[in-house]
Amino acid sequence: MPDGGTLRKVREERLRRTVDLCVTAHPFYRRRFRELGIRAGDIRTLEDLQKLPLVDKSDYMASPEDFRLRAADAPGLTFEESTLWNVAYTTGTTSGMPSPFFNTAHDQYHIMLQALHCSEAEGIGRGDLIANLIPLPPMPMGAFLCVGRTAEIMGLPVVNALTGAKSKEYPVRRGMDDAIDCVAAASPSVFWGVPSFVRGFFRRARERGTRFPRARMAVLTGEPVSAVLRAELAEHLRAFGAEDPQVRVRYSFTEMQGGLVQCCNGAAPQNLAPDLYYLETVNPETGVPVPEGEEGALALTHLHRRGTVCLRYLVGDLVGIRNEHCPHCGRLGERIILRPHRTGTLVKVKGMLINPELVFEVLTADRAVSEFQLVLRKSDPKDPDSMDQLVLLIEAEPVEHARLTGEIPALIQKAVMIRPEVVFVGRGEIHDPMKSVKIKRLVDERTHESALISSHRP
Repeated sequence: MPDGGTLRKVREERLRRTVDLCVTAHPFYRRRFRELGIRAGDIRTLEDLQKLPLVDKSDYMASPEDFRLRAADAPGLTFEESTLWNVAYTTGTTSGMPSPFFNTAHDQYHIMLQALHCSEAEGIGRGDLIANLIPLPPMPMGAFLCVGRTAEIMGLPVVNALTGAKSKEYPVRRGMDDAIDCVAAASPSVFWGVPSFVRGFFRRARERGTRFPRARMAVLTGEPVSAVLRAELAEHLRAFGAEDPQVRVRYSFTEMQGGLVQCCNGAAPQNLAPDLYYLETVNPETGVPVPEGEEGALALTHLHRRGTVCLRYLVGDLVGIRNEHCPHCGRLGERIILRPHRTGTLVKVKGMLINPELVFEVLTADRAVSEFQLVLRKSDPKDPDSMDQLVLLIEAEPVEHARLTGEIPALIQKAVMIRPEVVFVGRGEIHDPMKSVKIKRLVDERTHESALISSHRP
């Protein structure tokens, strides 16, 4: 396990090589360095990165190809460094299409090693069988690809549920019950998926009396996970027979091709590939790093990539980090010590700024709420100056309607100072897990642009 000095040496050696390649063969940074009058030799240490301005996701979305190293312009690259392995996709472009994220063979091999280290830290090992509960996406996406890479590098079997929106032309996806039967036949020990989907999968499995006798762990990615949801998933695992249920929550994003992981229940997510990725927390307006441990915008720098490469790229979250050894496992890397939340998530309702996450916490804490969605609309849709309305759509059993109607509005008013209108809907009306991976928790139907208060990005 490297000490801080050894890790810093490796990081800065790789940073210098990456910067040299960017100046030579990276369209976006080649232009940026020229415009700023900066040479490759000016960026030699991690602190020198502060000479570069931050890169916003909109820059990447505008022209993803410009963030790809041009092998033809970089003589001396090895076959692995210059050969395209695959393309993952992330946030949409300005044209509405998803943004490609290019991995060379060099990148793929290092991502596989990253997957090995992360899963070993999480406690996945020989004898495990992984159930991939990530719905089959319409394009290669990091969350789905990550499960397969992990199974490959660890030599583990994996059963793919392959749920998602059904198509007559491409009948390759399963419905929920078929997926449960398929997964149960394989008897997995690890269930890997988006939290809301895993919860629905477990609930439906228990309704049907399906058994998973080897179940012991859930690996969650793609959505925030409250303490209440973690407890519920642990309870499901226990009901399936797990004596010591393990719930791991990953903080992941495509640009990291994996993410930060927990080595034990409740641990801080940690960067276990610090030789590949350097993380900073910065003031999003000035680019100046904030003191370690304080909240700032998360910026990512690739240290050892050859496909898509980003320097000081704003992920889109506010976090607090410390670069230190984990007190539980001793591994070294940036640890998330303040809960991540998206930038620009405050919304104005009836002239007041509210944080929707506080509403979400109230709702996820009530086990009777199966699904929910917060809708902001005008009392008169034709009149943009009419009164704002805060409408809460809830999916719950009818026997719970009276209690929820009496309790939930008061709890939300206490949290955000505004009382919502509660509307109960049928199963599947808010979110059909067969059609989309993530639930859209907040829908703003108001027409005026000032409703959404964004401090940094849309």
